[in-house]
Amino acid sequence: MTVENAALTNRRRTAAELRKLPPHERDAILEAAAVLAEKEYRNNPELTAFEAFGKDDLYGDSSSTETR
Repeated sequence: MTVENAALTNRRRTAAELRKLPPHERDAILEAAAVLAEKEYRNNPELTAFEAFGKDDLYGDSSSTETR
């Protein structure tokens, strides 16, 4: 299997299967997946239009630097 063929297959692989591949094949598959993911993230605002933390998600109501 060539690197190009490995990158273009639509077969889903588990992390364990990817780890067993030679580095050049693994890198080609992961690069192809990253290209597809980039397009999806750029064109689908539902994936990025949210706040990472809400008002109540972060700890520390005080600006004091004293340790407890």
